Amino acid sequence: MKLKEGGILGKIKPETIRKRVKDSLIEQLKSKGADVDIFTDQINDYMAMWDLKESLKADIEKNGLRMMYKTANGGKAEKDNPSVKQLPAVNKQMLMLLKQMEISTDNAVRKGGGKGDDL
Repeated sequence: MKLKEGGILGKIKPETIRKRVKDSLIEQLKSKGADVDIFTDQINDYMAMWDLKESLKADIEKNGLRMMYKTANGGKAEKDNPSVKQLPAVNKQMLMLLKQMEISTDNAVRKGGGKGDDL
C-alpha cells in the first residue's frame, strides 16, 4: 500500500478505505478456503464495528477529548467525551474477531494469493 499525505491511508475517501478493508478480509478467508456464510457474516460484523470505530474517531475529532454540556439547572459543564472510552473497546472487539477468523500479520495473503501485509 502506498503512503499518502497524512499517513498510509491519508486522504482516501472513507468509503474507498471501507471497501478495501472488506475486500481484504474476504481475500483472507478465500485464501484459507473459509469463505462460507458463517465467516462472511463475521466479516459483516467486523465492518459494522469498523463503521462504529470511524464514527467514534469523527466524534473525537469534532468534539475533542472533553466536551461541554448543559446541566439540569441550565448551566454549562465539561465532561469526558464518551467516545474516547468507547474507541479502545471497539478496537479490542475488532481484534478479537480477527483472531477468531485467524487473520493476522503472520498469515496475511496479498490480493492474488501471495503472502504479504496488505490488510
